[in-house]
Parts: sequence; structure tokens; C-alpha cells
Amino acid sequence: MAKNTSFFTGLIVGGIVGGIATLLTTPSSGKELRANLQANRKRLDTTLQQLKNESIILKNQMKEAAIEGTQVVKEVSADIKNAINQFKQEIEPHKIELQKEIDEVEKKIKQLEQTLH
Repeated sequence: MAKNTSFFTGLIVGGIVGGIATLLTTPSSGKELRANLQANRKRLDTTLQQLKNESIILKNQMKEAAIEGTQVVKEVSADIKNAINQFKQEIEPHKIELQKEIDEVEKKIKQLEQTLH
């Protein structure tokens, strides 16, 4: 947000400085100068109002994006938790079978050791 503020500030200051420099370097009568100043002021007011409206829109879009992002993260997190729990449930019967097979192998190794001694 600071970058946007700096950009808008630079844009405004640059517009003002450019307008003043143009008016001061252009040879014109007092009446023409006042008319130019008035026209430039109106353009500046319009530009400032547009910048204000656009910054409000940008701020609102950023808020919406943050809210939506938070919701998506919550949903993804819940999906991951469910997938992990489902995986654990699916693997549990196989885990028990594997443990039984390991126990059987250990028994046979012990029997083999006893017969060898």
C-alpha cells in the first residue's frame, strides 16, 4: 500500500509542478494566464477525484482478496486434514497385518537361532 501511496503522491506533485512550469514559461496575458490556471485547476481536481475513487476501489479489492484468501486457506487446510485422517484409517488394517508378519518373521528367526545353537 505504501508503494501505491508514493506513486499517487508523485503523480499529483508531478502534475502540479508540470502545470505550474508550463504556465510560467508560456508567454500569455494575465487574462489568459488566469483562464489557464482555472482550467488546470479543474483538471487537477478531476484527476485527484479519480485517484481517490480508484484508491478506494483498490483498497476494497484488496480487502476482498484477503478475505477470500483466508477462506481458501481454511478450506484447503480442512481438506488436507480429512485426507490425512482418511489415509490413516485406510492404512491401519495394513499396519496391523504388517506387524503380525514382522512378529512371525521374528519368531522364525528365534526358532532358527535356537536350532542352530
